[in-house]
Amino acid sequence: MTDIYIFKKKDLYYGFEMDGHADFSKENDILCASLSILSMNTPNSIEKICSIDSKDLNLEVRDGYLKMMIDIEKFDETKIRDIQTIIKTFEVGIISLKEVYNKYIEIYYKEV
Repeated sequence: MTDIYIFKKKDLYYGFEMDGHADFSKENDILCASLSILSMNTPNSIEKICSIDSKDLNLEVRDGYLKMMIDIEKFDETKIRDIQTIIKTFEVGIISLKEVYNKYIEIYYKEV
């Protein structure tokens, strides 16, 4: 089971945390691979597209775990909008996966 926490404050997304292996399959776990790609692509996209230094992402990665938090208030309106779009795209992806693989994914929202 993979638990995913999306961190929000009012309407702003501040990051997410993904913990656990999906355990959909013992070999070639397509669900785990899909979740990994979504979770790693999000901070990579924020860094590259928004020209944000990786140290501003507060990223923690280890086996079966990824957490990314961003201090949104320190950026200008344009960067905030772009960051929000990228994190919302991550959210759309995990919600779509949950619709198909419901018993392997839990999504929670945490107010920060």
